[in-house]
Amino acid sequence: MSFYPGSFPVTVDFTGGLELGGVAVTSSAAELNLTDNAVQTLVADGAITVKNGVCVISKTVPGVVAATLADPTAGDDDFKRLTIINGTAHASTVTSASSFGGGGGGEDVATFSATVGDTLNLLAYGGKWYITGNHQATVA
Repeated sequence: MSFYPGSFPVTVDFTGGLELGGVAVTSSAAELNLTDNAVQTLVADGAITVKNGVCVISKTVPGVVAATLADPTAGDDDFKRLTIINGTAHASTVTSASSFGGGGGGEDVATFSATVGDTLNLLAYGGKWYITGNHQATVA
């Protein structure tokens, strides 16, 4: 019997619960979706649209990239993680819509040191991006 390229209806019923290796899976769909990582390559000035995953700044012509980062949605995006990697040897910037961690105008722009591999690690919580780590990025 062959299933490809044909199709057949499949119904999976987990109303009795789901176990993996004898351990009950109790996570909600929202919790499981936190592992859905996306990748974005930003090749020009513009918005970082990834909320859970990696954004690589990699401009195709010499020069800095001015990236913008919208605030995450409180509740829906809580605990999502975003890593921004500077893929070029330019002092690119990431501007947060309302500042990192709600710190105000003095904490709204992260500037990379013009070295390939500079990183900015962020965690979404309560409608803000919180900096959990960075390598050669200055926040002002």
